[in-house]
Amino acid sequence: MNDLNKCYKTINSSPPTVGFGAFFVMSTGRLLPSLTRKLLVHFLVLINLFQSPEVDCLESTPTIENEIEGMDEWIYLSVPTATAGSNVSKKCLQHTEKYLKALESRLPWAVQMYESSGRLFEDLIHIEGSDSVHHEPGLFDECLFVQSDGVPFQGQYCTVFFDLKPVKEEETNVNHIENISNTSTDEQLNDGVKPVENNYNYQKPSVGFCLPSTCSAGDLRSAVAQHVGYRTIKETNFSIVTVANENYCYTQKKIDTSRTTFDNVTIAVLFAFSLLGITVATATVHDIWKGKNVTKSFAIQLLYCFSAKRNCATLFSAEESKESLSCVHGIRVLSICWIVLIHVGGAFTVLRLIYNRQMVIEKTVKFENQFVANGFFAVDTFFLMSGLLVAFKKLRQLDQNNGIFNLKRFYSHRYIRLTPVYAVLMAFVATLHPYVGTGPDWNLVVQKSQTLRKTWWINLMYINNYVNPVKNWWTNPEMPIGENWYLACDMQMFWLSPLFIYPIWRWRRTGVIWTVCCLLVALGISAIVLFVHDLPATICWLRPSDMAKINVYADKHYAETCARIPPYLIGIILGWILYKTKDKPIYIHKCLVAAGWMMATLFGLIVTYGMFPYLDEATVPVINPWIRVSYGVLHHSAWAIAVGWMIFACTHGYGGLLHQFLSWKLFVPLGRLSYSVYLIHLNYTFAYVSHLRKPYYFTEMSAAVNYFGILVISFLLAFVVSVTVEMPFINLDQLLFENKFKALQKGKKKT
Repeated sequence: MNDLNKCYKTINSSPPTVGFGAFFVMSTGRLLPSLTRKLLVHFLVLINLFQSPEVDCLESTPTIENEIEGMDEWIYLSVPTATAGSNVSKKCLQHTEKYLKALESRLPWAVQMYESSGRLFEDLIHIEGSDSVHHEPGLFDECLFVQSDGVPFQGQYCTVFFDLKPVKEEETNVNHIENISNTSTDEQLNDGVKPVENNYNYQKPSVGFCLPSTCSAGDLRSAVAQHVGYRTIKETNFSIVTVANENYCYTQKKIDTSRTTFDNVTIAVLFAFSLLGITVATATVHDIWKGKNVTKSFAIQLLYCFSAKRNCATLFSAEESKESLSCVHGIRVLSICWIVLIHVGGAFTVLRLIYNRQMVIEKTVKFENQFVANGFFAVDTFFLMSGLLVAFKKLRQLDQNNGIFNLKRFYSHRYIRLTPVYAVLMAFVATLHPYVGTGPDWNLVVQKSQTLRKTWWINLMYINNYVNPVKNWWTNPEMPIGENWYLACDMQMFWLSPLFIYPIWRWRRTGVIWTVCCLLVALGISAIVLFVHDLPATICWLRPSDMAKINVYADKHYAETCARIPPYLIGIILGWILYKTKDKPIYIHKCLVAAGWMMATLFGLIVTYGMFPYLDEATVPVINPWIRVSYGVLHHSAWAIAVGWMIFACTHGYGGLLHQFLSWKLFVPLGRLSYSVYLIHLNYTFAYVSHLRKPYYFTEMSAAVNYFGILVISFLLAFVVSVTVEMPFINLDQLLFENKFKALQKGKKKT
């Protein structure tokens, strides 16, 4: 082979016509019969001898004939198991040989199998000085469809990833190179430590191979490791580690088996969903048929709680109660659209299948895109509105009930309001989600499903951010439902809300002072945590030093109830202010109104763009700790104050056109869907990304199409879930508990 390389080097140094001819043979040789390839090579060598007589290549001619016996060295780029030697199982080698013979004979199934495989270009795995990641994905579906009656195997699509492992100087001698290159990070390494699961593990360069189904992931790993090995980049020694896992190997038989095999839990969930669907269908048909003439017995009322006809009428109704805050509907809808935008943008840039990640990062750090890249505080809007609405409604109920605070009803109503949709989503993700699709990265969906089966009860108790939390949950692919941290924090804040609402109603000024003191204590605790753990100011920065702490930030601050409760407490105070002033005319001087809007705008801009000057770590290598901690602690509250002023001003007639827009009647039904959209959209996004057959190339146009597509589909799915799950259980809550509570209250008043 060395002689062959010598001849090719000689040819390549020859006149352009000869060099191009050699390149043509190397590039198109697979389309030519072996005899034709031999004659072409001999012809090129003879021409080279006449044009470059000083280079003797005739001695190598016999070796060329032997090595070009099929001129198939290039085929190993797509079929690495063909040269694996003893490191590959005997059956894999035998079936690979059959595949290559069929390919040489141009059998259709073998050609399809070869065309479905990516190419292993070693020099593109890691390029010195480049941040780009090379992917050769092959053709997923075409590989799975490979089948022939003449061979005992079918097509198998496997993805191989490549990582870098530092090599000590004493290990760089030739005797150690082979052992180094065969290391796999998916199994226990030489030191016996299994790597931590991380989404970034699978953002490495990758190749998708189509191989016989009898070859295991270990066979493929060993074969590919022989083609790559010890390298030196920037005077630093390292080996290229080949990563392969059975979870990233797929055959049509494996997929069909997984889709037709249901365990008892999955069967139980299917039965429950079917029963729910039958109930909804029965109630809807009966309501359409005899709804106007039927006697309203308790059984019929119970059945009609599930009527899609009545639930759709309620959902699409634009009527509001007199106690509602009309501008809240628009804020709720716009906030959920913003959160979906942030999550979709993150999913398409964080997960591995993207060609131009570096270009996306460069666009992300631009000033005009900070509302997406640095927009995770949008969830604070919901914390604010949650505290506001709880306090506003409960303070009025306390007036009506003469200060009676029924904690049992207070908590049960909230649990029934939120949990049915959440439980249905978890049941789906834990059992049926892996069945709805396939793809090279579908293992991400399977991982989340398997994890949720173990932790579902913790989520239903809303304690998942403290009891058995998923470690490094921000980048851990086993994090089952990305939104569950918010649900846990919100419910825990709701549990604590009577400690603030009742004192405010009972003692007014003392209750407000108590709430403000608790707000300051929470801010102080957050400051201590950020300072002690040296956490970044926010989670979505692109500074390398801060990104390395992203999991610590998520675990210690982002999902901590104490760190997120300030906007909720601000919402409670705002709810008390609106409770005292909503039905009263309030005159505010125009200068104060202008100052309020300027303050809210300034707070919003500072929160969104205030840390932009610090994004470039080369320009600002170290951020002043006081700036970092101040922003990290206060930006949640500053955003809540800005949105809170907007609600207050719009409620009292100082919102102008903005109030008219936020009070648009269309926002009322869309706002009722926001909770279901929040629960659904991220799981749908992960499923969509995991099913991608080819790497995604980011452009503004493609990003807009993906965002609006996912947003619309999320609202459509939310409509189905709301009509069949959310609203029926709200109706049941009102029928079974609300009427009973009102009857008890009337009885107490009579006595």
